[in-house]
Amino acid sequence: MRYITIIITLLSILAIGACSNSADLTPLPTLARLATSVQPVATATVPPTVTFIPTFTPMPSATETSTNQPATHIPATTTLPPTSTLRIIATDTVLASTPTPVPSITPTLLPDAFVFGQSVEGQALRAFRHGNGPDFIFLVGGIHAGFEANTVELVEEMHNYYLQYPEDVLPHMTLILIPSLNPDGLRHGRVIRGRFNGNEVDLNRNWSCDWSADAVNSQGSVNPGTGPFSEPETIALGGLIQQIRPKAVLFYHAAANGLFAGDCDGFSSDELAAIYGDASAYPYGEAFGEYEVTGTGPEWVASQGIQSLDVELATSSGIELERNLRGVMAVQIWLSD
Repeated sequence: MRYITIIITLLSILAIGACSNSADLTPLPTLARLATSVQPVATATVPPTVTFIPTFTPMPSATETSTNQPATHIPATTTLPPTSTLRIIATDTVLASTPTPVPSITPTLLPDAFVFGQSVEGQALRAFRHGNGPDFIFLVGGIHAGFEANTVELVEEMHNYYLQYPEDVLPHMTLILIPSLNPDGLRHGRVIRGRFNGNEVDLNRNWSCDWSADAVNSQGSVNPGTGPFSEPETIALGGLIQQIRPKAVLFYHAAANGLFAGDCDGFSSDELAAIYGDASAYPYGEAFGEYEVTGTGPEWVASQGIQSLDVELATSSGIELERNLRGVMAVQIWLSD
């Protein structure tokens, strides 16, 4: 009988606990309960669902050069016809040797995130779209990858910023952000090897305007590739630029602290440098004189009749986000006029 009494007592205690008011429990937090200022932001590593593979016919190889000729400004409306086509294909599809004509690329055709090529080591070359306007601006980081890793971080932070503040992309504009053109070099970190791609080529010496086999940087000779556009990364970006025909292309580097306008074949980007420089407070208007630079991305873009700029951050560590956002906004306003 004593054991029966104990069991009844225990059952009574359990019943009381089960009948307790569950409303007294603190619910788990959800996004709806968080402050409205906290918003989920996608990161630059979200896998894209679409792959764009540009097929690219490089411009005729330029003769090697040892001097930079002064550029004469011609109207910005002067353009060269594109020589590439862009096709939407699965990532495991092999490109045909003959390009297939396709309609012009429009913002509605481009997804929010896409792959436009592969590196030497097979890593995806990723891009992110912001805005739906007919006029494009490209923002390209990480050409020198790990050696200038802060430029990768800058473009990634720009991507996150525009996700949170889409109104900062003007109605007439579309921004294409490419955090790293050289993912193979990024894994080597901030050492000289981190500057180069999987073939140990300096991608900013691999473009056809003023290409030279005797390319150098501040530390001596560098490998510019076997010829212009010998590398899959420059072929991919060159094809994308020729197909989309952006109004401006901004390449981010570190850390010469200044702006250097793309100039080639008589086309000058000096006005773009002035617009960006006045808004961001980077020095501009002087040619890069530390050493001779050949076969660069901004020079080739200028040869296509497109405004281009080398934006050199002030340090090798900071990303200087705010001043570069001001520069991009100023360029948007300028191109929208």
